[in-house]
Amino acid sequence: MVEGAGAHAGQPSLWERERELGALDRAIAATLAGSSGVVVIEGPSGIGRSRLIAETRLRAAVAGLAVLTARGSEFERDYPFGVVRQLFEPALVAEAAWERLGRGAAAAARPVFDVASPSAEVPGESTFAALHGLYWLTLNLSAERPLLLAIDDVQWSDRASLRFLGYLARRLDDAPILIAVGLRDTEAGDDAALLAELTVNPIAERIAPRPLSRDATADVVRARLGEPTDPAFADACHESTGGNPLLLSELLETLAAEGVPPDAGHVPVIVELGSRAVSRAVLLRLGRLPPSAGAVARAMAVLGDGAATSTVAALAGLDGATVAEAVRDLVGAGIVRAEPPLGFVHPLARAAVYRDLAPGERDLSHERAARILLDHHAPVERVAAHLLAVPRHGDDWVADVLLAAARSAFAKGAPDAAIASLRRALAEPLEPEFRAEVAFELGRAQALMSLPDSAEALREAYESAADPEVRGHAADWLACTLNYLDAPDEAADVAHEASATLPAELADLARQLEAGELISLFFGAGNAGGERLARTASHRTIDPALGPGATMLAAVSALAWAEAGGPADAVVALARAALHDSTLVAADAGYLVVAAMLPLALADVDDAVEGWSAVRAEAHRSGFVFTNLAAQLWGGYTQFLRGELADAETELRAALASASLWGVPSQAPLAAALLAELLVERGAVQEARDLLDAAGQPHGGSDGSVLVERAETRVLLAEGRAEEALTAADRLRDEAGWRTHPRYVPWRSLKARALDRLGRRDEAVALALDELAGARGWGSPGTVGRSLRVLGTIEREAGLAHLAEACSVLEHAPARLERAKALAALGEALRRARRPTEARTPLREALELAEISGATSLVERVRAELYATGARPRTTALRGVGSLTASERRVAYLAAEGVSNRDIAQQLYVTPKTVEVHLGSVYRKLDIESRRELPRALAPTG
Repeated sequence: MVEGAGAHAGQPSLWERERELGALDRAIAATLAGSSGVVVIEGPSGIGRSRLIAETRLRAAVAGLAVLTARGSEFERDYPFGVVRQLFEPALVAEAAWERLGRGAAAAARPVFDVASPSAEVPGESTFAALHGLYWLTLNLSAERPLLLAIDDVQWSDRASLRFLGYLARRLDDAPILIAVGLRDTEAGDDAALLAELTVNPIAERIAPRPLSRDATADVVRARLGEPTDPAFADACHESTGGNPLLLSELLETLAAEGVPPDAGHVPVIVELGSRAVSRAVLLRLGRLPPSAGAVARAMAVLGDGAATSTVAALAGLDGATVAEAVRDLVGAGIVRAEPPLGFVHPLARAAVYRDLAPGERDLSHERAARILLDHHAPVERVAAHLLAVPRHGDDWVADVLLAAARSAFAKGAPDAAIASLRRALAEPLEPEFRAEVAFELGRAQALMSLPDSAEALREAYESAADPEVRGHAADWLACTLNYLDAPDEAADVAHEASATLPAELADLARQLEAGELISLFFGAGNAGGERLARTASHRTIDPALGPGATMLAAVSALAWAEAGGPADAVVALARAALHDSTLVAADAGYLVVAAMLPLALADVDDAVEGWSAVRAEAHRSGFVFTNLAAQLWGGYTQFLRGELADAETELRAALASASLWGVPSQAPLAAALLAELLVERGAVQEARDLLDAAGQPHGGSDGSVLVERAETRVLLAEGRAEEALTAADRLRDEAGWRTHPRYVPWRSLKARALDRLGRRDEAVALALDELAGARGWGSPGTVGRSLRVLGTIEREAGLAHLAEACSVLEHAPARLERAKALAALGEALRRARRPTEARTPLREALELAEISGATSLVERVRAELYATGARPRTTALRGVGSLTASERRVAYLAAEGVSNRDIAQQLYVTPKTVEVHLGSVYRKLDIESRRELPRALAPTG
């Protein structure tokens, strides 16, 4: 594309833009120096955004940046990744370019550029995979040469492209990438949130070109119309256009064409022309051209920017030579750009031509455009973009194209475009069974965007499908969606009814539906007189040969068994059997895999961490929001249980944001409750209180309700409100029902702590002893050690043996924070028993573990205890492998194996900058200077 495009003959130069150009020059210089940046040039249409974007491209190219450019179009917002393809396709024309730039994680972006129609098979959801792949494609390009991505009229970008741009902007770090966008600030519409991801960014610099001053307007009028120019005439031009450069240019173009002299007597002419300057000027110039030019302009207005000349010729009904001549005329008249791709000089010029078409003519033109594009083997999404503008049609080919376009968009990670095509397909007179299939696919696509809309479409598919397999799968998805919409009883009923009506050959689908029914228990569905819970116990053995449904039932059974208290060894064996291969992770929507993973986390086994890594990778591959949310929420909880508070906080905050962004009401209180408990450990009690107060009330009897009451009790204890904590502990007991796991539902120990503070120690000890019995029945060190610590603390002088046992049980357990608490409690008890010298050793170890865990509240308490023993707590930074966080350890071990920083970042789904930061921290803690020393520093000792 020729840089500096966007102006035509008569358009004013960049008047009064020194401030804006200076900011752009600084941004370009910073990118050349290795920094990242986002520049948002915003303002109303005609203010000069496009000129500044063009100038940015020109100056960046001269400075040595690689320049990728695109332009949004209001007529192509349903063409998935249209803006992304404009940006990257010129750089990816040669297959060798893909081999060079599409390596590693960038390979996941290839489907975005694949023009081949997908098969009729149900596509996978690849939203996160596409975003992650495009991110790495961008980084690979910037590694070769500093990069500018310039997008004009970004507000008209398709949603898939907007989502990528926001994803990229949040992860730029210090990559030499500059994103420059032109934004018409009155056109955000339904995409305001996606635009904000890009434009309301901490690193974004917003540039708002101002209208031309009166003096500058007078200079432009004189330059265009000549001297003498009456001051009143120039003032009228300024008033009429508001100093808008494009409106002024088009007004002067019309005045010059009509021979209006610039004197005071013709001021009324300016007032009459001003408000319609652009459309009047464009149509006036177009009317002076040959009829063929008008036909070509109208075809281009319908087809949109970038249309092939052959397609324009077919729609205009002209031969190629005539079209070429017409384009030359349009360029000469300042209506069409001189440089490829074929397009108008400004969106307002296109809008003027398009809106001059009669409504019926527009519909017919879009229908003809769709047929022509289909005949020319254009991507089905581009054909569908025209069919979206055509009313109900009735021809079979329309629905077929729309369905193919939806599947292609879905497979490329653009559910928004898929939804638009599927909704339009449902407007056609479809056969009932075909309608049910389309409704099912619509519901699946909407599950990525809007749960209420998804439930509506899935319910239609479920109720109307005659094919039992389609009906069964629709019921399965509907049950999942209803659970996340906080309607677990309806979810259980739908799954149960659908399962009961399936034929014998669909036995595994029936088992899958039964798993959906039983998992609804954890979302708060009724227990049907205990029958549902009893059924979970009947699936404590698994035959993987029976298919995914049997695996899902085993996972649900493992969770129910775990929450009922164990024993851990048997529960872990069942959970591992459900997870023995990738069947469950790949087949599940994100809530059944939690059923197998949570028991592993509660049992303190390392499988849990490894398992969540696999789930996170699947979330990025599949793009399914529930899988991603599960990895964030329960993966964060797993890190919390292991005492990795910094990593846990990152994940839980991400889960809270995801639940809000995707509208998953049942999960937001869960995320808030877990994060509130973590914040108590961090010493941020007021923030924890604020979170809980805003969390909302989960469905009664659900795990969410249990965890909210658990968090409420802990926050009340941290606030010193023992009486209220006592009441909250009783509510937790009532909500828990059949759940008795002493670490997951520790109502006894929480109530015991409240009773102890109220001076009712005998009652407190009795409850703590009762919980310890349950903990020993479960058997994992984190659970047993915690119950021992609580009991020993309440027993005071008599509890030293229990506290020592807690420390011993936790010595080699991954529950690092629990071990720190046990050591702290032992040290405190020894000091109170007037044995300060003995107290110092466990207190010092507790301080180190608490600092590694990030448990601010415990750190402060232990420091005070150490001072009370007469010791001086150390102030040096922590050292050694044990001081590394979980994230630092993952990065360190990969680096020690020789994996490059970029490959580590791709493998862990983080940015290269994050890897650099982690390695810097690793080097400091291990007292080394480079990755060459990592194998030795990480090697086990003794």
